[in-house]
Amino acid sequence: MSDVRPKSAIDDFISRIRTLETLCVAVSGGSDSMALLHLLHQRLNGAEKPRLVAVTVDHGLRPAAADEAGQVAEFCRSRKIEHRIMKWSGKKPDSGLQNAARNARYELLREAALSFKTTAIVTAHNRDDQIETIRMRQRRGMGRGLSGMADAVLFRRDCWILRPLLRVRRSALQDVLQKAGITWTDDPSNRDRRFERVRIRLEGSDPSADDELLSMVEAMADARRKDGDRLARFLQDNVIIHGDMIAELPQVPEGLSDILQQAVALLAALLGGRAYLPGSRSQDHIARFVAGGGPPRVNLSRSVLDRRARRVFIYRERRSVPTIHVAAGASAIWDGRYHFANYYKKSEIVIGPAEEDPELIPQDLPDHLPRGIISRAARSQPAVIVAQSRSKTMKKLPVYGSKQLAAARYFTHFDLFLPDFERNVANECAALFGLPPYPEPPLK
Repeated sequence: MSDVRPKSAIDDFISRIRTLETLCVAVSGGSDSMALLHLLHQRLNGAEKPRLVAVTVDHGLRPAAADEAGQVAEFCRSRKIEHRIMKWSGKKPDSGLQNAARNARYELLREAALSFKTTAIVTAHNRDDQIETIRMRQRRGMGRGLSGMADAVLFRRDCWILRPLLRVRRSALQDVLQKAGITWTDDPSNRDRRFERVRIRLEGSDPSADDELLSMVEAMADARRKDGDRLARFLQDNVIIHGDMIAELPQVPEGLSDILQQAVALLAALLGGRAYLPGSRSQDHIARFVAGGGPPRVNLSRSVLDRRARRVFIYRERRSVPTIHVAAGASAIWDGRYHFANYYKKSEIVIGPAEEDPELIPQDLPDHLPRGIISRAARSQPAVIVAQSRSKTMKKLPVYGSKQLAAARYFTHFDLFLPDFERNVANECAALFGLPPYPEPPLK
């Protein structure tokens, strides 16, 4: 995978834009993002569209961050680029700080982008970042993750993260800035060995080994796209979702056991509200299960795999199904499976598991479904919990049918970050659950 000159990468990116009136550029003040903004401004200066805007996120983690954001603002003023500073407020976590900061950054960038009436956030992730990401995922044993960062990722179903510099070296971006006489800031956290990415970066690597790694990963990404197309066809032709709570799949001939294994792993994650697919050890258990070996009922990814009469059924297990309080006017994700919005002005709503209430079991399920599977699956479905007025007992009501409560299926695995090369599979899953398709990226 050869590297690309910065200007060529930007020219190619602009030529692929098809539906964007505005580009929202994430600019931290570091060399990568400053070069991205400079290159885009050079390329679009004088053009009617897309309009260029910039956003800087101040995480509030360093005293100097506010001054650095101000320097970016001054740079943008000098070039008549609209700029906004977004601040991460509130208490910061004691552990997992980098991951929390990353998620907060994207949330704030999305908020800013939507306020600018655009669905595109352009970031400066580059070739060096890609290599570091792949090496980190290698060490964690993330086989599917070795496809690396995608150049287009859908965030929260409505905002695209676009990465036009993934084949550009950081040193080439710094050369661009030096030739233009543009300065940048260096975040000291980029040298803090407490962080895994920094340790990977400081270890260094052999350039020829990097080229080989990127070529391998590019080939794996292509293979993953083809596997995704095959999996999407299998889901369309073979999977049925009953009552929004049970997936039914056929056991298949040995030659198709690999695609059944993929489908089972994915549906277990979706029905279990998991963000990630089962790991390599669990995949071995799935392979044995779909081949007819081992016990006929196993737990995986908070789901139950139930094998009966040449069919496989998957549903959420009862263990660890939460009860949450949704404040008036607020919204929340329940169990990684449903998004709830409370439209009451003063009253909170309590959402918990339906348990054994027969009134909450869907009545339109087909006769061939085993009754035991239906009752177990229904126990882990959501219900509105209401305190009885004259006793301490609780009453449970369906979550659908109320104007004051909106309930929608949520896929933790897809709905936070969805790489474009997985969109085909995500759309097939959405269709199975009666959801609208995911939007197409704004690039050709």
